[in-house]
Amino acid sequence: MGALTEAAFRVTHIYVDKTTEAEKRNLTLSLPYGLVRKAKEWAVREDRSLNAYVREAIEEKIERSSGYKKARDRQLARLGKGSDLGTKGRRPAQRDDLHERA
Repeated sequence: MGALTEAAFRVTHIYVDKTTEAEKRNLTLSLPYGLVRKAKEWAVREDRSLNAYVREAIEEKIERSSGYKKARDRQLARLGKGSDLGTKGRRPAQRDDLHERA
């Protein structure tokens, strides 16, 4: 058996669309010519159709946005709950004691 080349191990991304034709909707967009040209170039570089490239870009944008919202909501809930600082609600020292003036 001959030596395996690097090309033999190249992985291509395959998009498996599990939606049925009835679940898909066509969408008409008006985009600037330059943006369409750049999107086509990137789609070709990634060996994808323009349709798949745009669909995945929209999916990624939505994922990032919803991930940010979830993280923001989680942090706001933590702020609302507060943290235990181990002081049992008492101030361990007065401000003047901590900042003595000479």
